Amino acid sequence: MKNSLTALALAVFVAGGQAQEAAPAPAPVSASTQDLSLRGAIVWQGKNVFRGIERSDTQGLIQSSVTLDYSAPGLSGVSIYGSFYNADSVERTYAVGLRRDFSFGEIDVGHQRLTATTVRTIATHGVTQIDSNREVYAGLSLSNVALKPSTYVYYSTELQQFTVEVAGSKTFAGSNVGLTGCDIIVKGYAGLSDASTSVYATKNAYRYLGASLDVTRQVGRGPELGAGVSWAHNSDRQLLTAGSIFWGRVYAKFIF
Repeated sequence: MKNSLTALALAVFVAGGQAQEAAPAPAPVSASTQDLSLRGAIVWQGKNVFRGIERSDTQGLIQSSVTLDYSAPGLSGVSIYGSFYNADSVERTYAVGLRRDFSFGEIDVGHQRLTATTVRTIATHGVTQIDSNREVYAGLSLSNVALKPSTYVYYSTELQQFTVEVAGSKTFAGSNVGLTGCDIIVKGYAGLSDASTSVYATKNAYRYLGASLDVTRQVGRGPELGAGVSWAHNSDRQLLTAGSIFWGRVYAKFIF
């Protein structure tokens, strides 16, 4: 219980102090073995990229996130979580969900609200982004097979848009290439996004791919520091956003 109260106090502090952070859409996070846990991250990204599309021509942005995870009493392997993501105080995502652990991996379902101070349209920006967008999602992650694959399905009620994304990752010991004490993490993903005609946009569909390589290092029992590069490509036919993007980032992750 003492750990729970400490984590809750830290959650309030971090949520207030990080009201400026990054990248929407929940990432699979293993359920906590404690009754209450808190994790957060602060990231500098060279580009603002979401589902394979660069959403702003601004170079460099600060992103932050915090997730509070509570293991449901009496329900083995079940956790309830809430998360907050912030990018330069202009894009924010609030999510709540339920996660269930199994021997093969986990199932994750939830709801998220994405907000933005800048409304973007395909006609003027090459991408649709509205001031308040709600999505429901469901995901399956496998932990006992190579690359730890995951599949997530999202549906936006405002944009009438389905998105399906599959991803996988592999971690290597940095000592294999002379980086003793570090880990090298390689990730890849692919997705399809398909929007019907709505009051916000005309019908549009595209595919996207992405990959990243990170070098991370744990600092004692404190934060995990990392730096990496990313690449993304989309098949959209919008002149302003079509094609490939390459960018770098540095970050720190915290677990309490």
